[in-house]
Amino acid sequence: MDQLKEYNLWLELNDLIEKNQQQQNVNKFEQLYQNASNYLLQKIPQGFSNVFYEFFSTAFFHTQSLIQTSKQFQEKKLDILNRAQILRSNVISINDLRKLPLRQLNFLADQEISKGLIVSSVQGGISGTSSKLALFGDLPALLFINLKTVQEIALCYGYDVSIPKEMECSLKVLQGAILPSTEKYVVWSNLMNDILKHEDADVFATWENEFKGEGIYYTIILQMCKLLIIHSMRNKVIGGIPLFGVTIGSKWNKSFTKNVLEYAKKFYQYRILSERINDEPRTL
Repeated sequence: MDQLKEYNLWLELNDLIEKNQQQQNVNKFEQLYQNASNYLLQKIPQGFSNVFYEFFSTAFFHTQSLIQTSKQFQEKKLDILNRAQILRSNVISINDLRKLPLRQLNFLADQEISKGLIVSSVQGGISGTSSKLALFGDLPALLFINLKTVQEIALCYGYDVSIPKEMECSLKVLQGAILPSTEKYVVWSNLMNDILKHEDADVFATWENEFKGEGIYYTIILQMCKLLIIHSMRNKVIGGIPLFGVTIGSKWNKSFTKNVLEYAKKFYQYRILSERINDEPRTL
């Protein structure tokens, strides 16, 4: 029964990918936003864009290293393993999680997603207070929260992000998730093609489809719009609290994180199902 449900989900995800890759029509707001973003991007000198993207790539890499060398990350791995061992006692390593039925992996991932949404919502609410420090640190904090939670989702599906291949894969998943809806599933397909060319035991991967840095510009433009709205409402105080700004910041960041984490969850679902189907074509 589990295998049949998993195969049906794999078919649904395939349909989702094909539908989104072929979708050319977007609503008027998305079209207006994309046109404005493209216009601004064309005004940025290529040299500056290259330096800017290299900066963010380096920042992401060091952030990943910081996350994975932290005591909290090691405790999170142990926590996920302990919860998985309740479901199946012979789970010893992160890779062993892939032996579990997908519904149990979804259960583990949903717990991490719920925590990530709460943290993101609280962080957005703090930014909504219009504190200069909170506003300045809003985007780095938001990306940090999302990167950390994407890595935790990867762990829940049995992919150890301590390995360089999986570390970089999780980063590319985040980078794809922040792209406009018309582009993110193209990145998904390219990333899946690269991943499936490598053996499970490979430590390093060769990425034939390198990510282009436009996605971070889209994210920055959206976040700047949010911060301008919050700043414009800083004087609308209720009971000494800028309630409108706090609400906007909280809801905006929660929505952003929800879109990123849903994309990440579906990607890792599709990846593990694709691997199972390739390994056991006759059983499905």
